Amino acid sequence: MPRIAISSLILLTSLGLLVACKKEKLENLSVPRLMVETRGVNYGASTGETVTLPVSRTTISIQGDPVVNEFDIQNVEMVKVDMGVALLVQTGGQGARDLYRASVSNMGSRIVFMVNGNAIGARRIDGAIQDGNFYTFVEVDDEELGQLVLDIKDTIVELQKNK
Repeated sequence: MPRIAISSLILLTSLGLLVACKKEKLENLSVPRLMVETRGVNYGASTGETVTLPVSRTTISIQGDPVVNEFDIQNVEMVKVDMGVALLVQTGGQGARDLYRASVSNMGSRIVFMVNGNAIGARRIDGAIQDGNFYTFVEVDDEELGQLVLDIKDTIVELQKNK
């Protein structure tokens, strides 16, 4: 009888450690989202909030629901463009369709790139985004941006695994 009790205790302790490790891993995520700016009165739209970019201190009112959530973002990359280093957010499937619709119906507004609820970049919509690829400059130091991109990539993999 004591063997069963000891085996049960070991099993429960192991399961507790696994759950604790999984919780810790989920708490350290860098969750990306694309939000759209609200302009004027939006009847029926979910109420949003005002966010502030960290360096320029630009404030932007955003809608309550993301245009593209963390489950529809497939990849994030640093890319070199004429004006410097930008971020490429690649969406697919439903995310690409939602991004296209939002870019058409919110022409002139901004799409805000957020990580863990913090706005770090924004881009004015100047045309329909048909390919699911969203480019934006972010207000993060180039040295920190590399690690942030790696953290976001890890988060995307983790979220897709637990979907």
